[in-house]
Amino acid sequence: MRRWRGFLIALAFLPLAVLLPRWGLLNLYQQQVLMYVGINIILTASLNLVNGYMGEFSVGHAAFMAVGAYGASLMTLWVFPREWGPLVFPLAVVAGGLAASLAGLVVAIPSFKTRGDYLAIVTLAFNMIVKSVLENIDAVGGPRGLMGMSRLTSVAWVYIWVLLTLFVLRNYIYSNYGRGTQAIREDETAAALVSVNTRQVKVMTFMLSSFFAGVAGGLFAHVLQFINPRSFGILKSTDVLVMVYLGGIGSLTGSVLGATTFTVVLELLRPLQVWRWVIGPLLLVLLMIFRPRGMMGLRELKLLVPPEERPEGIRAALASAGADPARRAGGGVPAGGDRPLLAVRGLTHYFDGLRAVWDFNLEVFPGEIIGIIGPNGAGKTTVFNLITGVYRPTAGSVLFRGQELVGRPAHEIIRSGIARTFQTIRLFKDLSVLDNVRIARYARVRYSLWAAALGTAAARREEEEIRRGALELLELFHLGRYADAPARGLPYGEQRRLEIARALACEPVLLLLDEPAAGMNPSEIDALLDHIRWVREHFGLTVVLIEHQMRVVMGICERITVLDFGATIAEGSPAEIQRHPRVIEAYLGEAVVA
Repeated sequence: MRRWRGFLIALAFLPLAVLLPRWGLLNLYQQQVLMYVGINIILTASLNLVNGYMGEFSVGHAAFMAVGAYGASLMTLWVFPREWGPLVFPLAVVAGGLAASLAGLVVAIPSFKTRGDYLAIVTLAFNMIVKSVLENIDAVGGPRGLMGMSRLTSVAWVYIWVLLTLFVLRNYIYSNYGRGTQAIREDETAAALVSVNTRQVKVMTFMLSSFFAGVAGGLFAHVLQFINPRSFGILKSTDVLVMVYLGGIGSLTGSVLGATTFTVVLELLRPLQVWRWVIGPLLLVLLMIFRPRGMMGLRELKLLVPPEERPEGIRAALASAGADPARRAGGGVPAGGDRPLLAVRGLTHYFDGLRAVWDFNLEVFPGEIIGIIGPNGAGKTTVFNLITGVYRPTAGSVLFRGQELVGRPAHEIIRSGIARTFQTIRLFKDLSVLDNVRIARYARVRYSLWAAALGTAAARREEEEIRRGALELLELFHLGRYADAPARGLPYGEQRRLEIARALACEPVLLLLDEPAAGMNPSEIDALLDHIRWVREHFGLTVVLIEHQMRVVMGICERITVLDFGATIAEGSPAEIQRHPRVIEAYLGEAVVA
C-alpha cells in the first residue's frame, strides 16, 4: 500500500475535477487552461522519457501527437455513431495512442540502427512529413483539418490520463528496463557490456513515449473540437522541448513543473499574439546555455519515488540483507579440463588500414588467472573489445564454451557468461551505486515490459530479488554504505571495486579485468591481489587480466601472453616471461629483470 500512497492521494482529488466544473466554480476558460496544462504534462513527461532518461534527442514530438489526434478524431467522427461518443471516447484515445506508438516504431527502427544524432534528424523530418501528408489528404480535411468533434475531453478525463501517464512512466523508470534506459544515457557501450540490449530498449522506450504523445493528441482534439495540420508543426514540437528542459531532464516532477509553468506563462502572454511564439525558441536556447538540466535536474518529488527506492527504504533493505557469501559463492576454483573455456584463434583487426591486432591466439582453461601485458598501444584492450563484441574482428575466431562469439552483439556475449571491467572506469556516474549493480541483471529479468509498466506483483517480487542480490554484492565488496549515493561521488578505489561488483552481477564464468591496478598505490595493489584471488575462489571464476603493474601480473598470473604492436611476442609462466629476451627489449627493461 505504501508504494501507491502518492497516487492514492492524487486520486482522492478526482471528485473535485468532476464536481468543480459542474458546480460552476470553474468557467469554460479556466477549464480549458487546466486541460491544456494536463495535456502538456502528458506530452512533456513522455518526451522526457526519450530526451531526459534515455539521453537521445527527439525534436518532432508533435508528429506523434498529430497521429493520435487524427486517429482518435476519426474514431469518434466516422467509425462509430456520434451519439456513442462518450462511450467510445476512452477507446478512441487509446487507439490514437496505439497508432502513435506504431508510428514511433516506424521512426525508431531506422533511427536506432546506429548511434549519434540520427534521431533528431529523423524526427524533425517525420514531423514535416506528417504535417505535409495531412495537408494533402482531402479525406481528413487537408489544410482545413477536421472539425465537428464533440467536446468529450473534460478536466476529469485529463486528470485521469495525467495520473495514468505518471503511474506507468514511474513504474517503467524504476524497473530494470528503466535502469537500462538510463544506463544508455550515461554510457551506451558500457550498458551493452553489462547485458543491456540497447537497441531493444531504445525502440521500446520510444514507442512508449510515442503512445502517450498520441494520447495527448486525442485529448487535445476533443478539447478544441477541431484540428488542422498547423497545430502540430515544428513550433509545437519546440514548445514541448522547452517544457522538458524548463522543468528538468530526467525528472517526472520536472515535467509537471515545466509543463505547468510554460502553459500558464504562455496564456498570460496571449495578448502579445505572434511575439509569444518567439519566446519559446528563445527560452529553449537560454535554458541550454544557462540551465541545461532545468529547474529540477535529476531531482524527484518524494511522492513520485517508490518507498523502496527512497534513501530510507534502501537503508532498511540493506540492514536486512547483509552479506551472504555462501549464497553467492560459486563453489571454489573451477576444475581445469582438456578443453579451453575460451579459445581465441587468429584474431586480427585493422582500424582504417592500421593494424591493431595481428594473428592473436589465446587459450584459457577453467580456473586459470591469465595475464596479457605489453607496451601502450600494443592492442591489449582491443583484444578485450574484440572478445566482447565492441568491435567485429577483421579475421579470426573467438570460441567460448565451444560457441562462436564473432558476429554476436555485446549484450548476448555478456549473457553467455563473460563480464569485464574497463581500462578507464566506466560507471554510470549519475546513477546510484545500487543501480549500477542492478543494471547488470538486465539480461536475467523474467518479467515483461507490460508487467514493469503496470507494476504487477510478479514484477515487484522479482525487483525485490534483484535488489536483495545487489545489496549482498555491495556488502561483500564493503560498498553497502554507499548504496543510495551517486557513483560519481565514490573515491577512486571504491569505484574500481564497484566496477568489479557490477561485472559479477552479470553472473559470469569468465571475468576480464582491464588494468584493475591503474592509479593504485602499493598497499592498494596488495589488497587488489588478495581481492582477485578471493573473487576467483568465492565466485568460481576464470580470470584474464590486462595490467601494466608487473607486481600484479607476476604475483597472481599463472600464464602470461605478451603483445607488441598487436602481435604476440611471448607466452609462458611469469618466470619464463621475465627471462624472455624479446620481452626484455620491448617492455620490461634490463632493470626489472636484474
